Amino acid sequence: MDHRIVACARGWIGTRFHHQGRVKKTATHKGGVDCLGVLVGVASELNLVGFDGLLLTAADEINYSHYPDSVHLRTRLLALLSPMAIDAIEPGDIVLLEVNNSPQHLAIVSDIGGKLGFIHAYAPAKAVVEHQIDSWWHERIEAAFRIPVSA
Repeated sequence: MDHRIVACARGWIGTRFHHQGRVKKTATHKGGVDCLGVLVGVASELNLVGFDGLLLTAADEINYSHYPDSVHLRTRLLALLSPMAIDAIEPGDIVLLEVNNSPQHLAIVSDIGGKLGFIHAYAPAKAVVEHQIDSWWHERIEAAFRIPVSA
């Protein structure tokens, strides 16, 4: 369980949704970020590294469509993070979610009042939000990952 990741991700809540965005909100700017952008931003702020010891931010990509290639996304996640059982997720883990019948959305697992939640840039909300994992969201979890090494 990595509470640093959750605390950092909560700092992105309220940042507006923007496809391929990487800018966190400030007091004077709404910023703009998508689901991968939240992960990249948190990894950047915490200097998180992957299996190879390199900063995760070095693996950032911004050349994807509004409907990302789910095979490529899963392959990249497996190359950088530790896969894990969905029923073992803890705050600070990363989940790959099915949206529009395809695993293409990412979220950071959080804890809300003793229950698991997500922090993610959610296009329908037009912002980074946090909410509990209800049965509807739980059914959409396709894979779970843990950041293997943190600085």
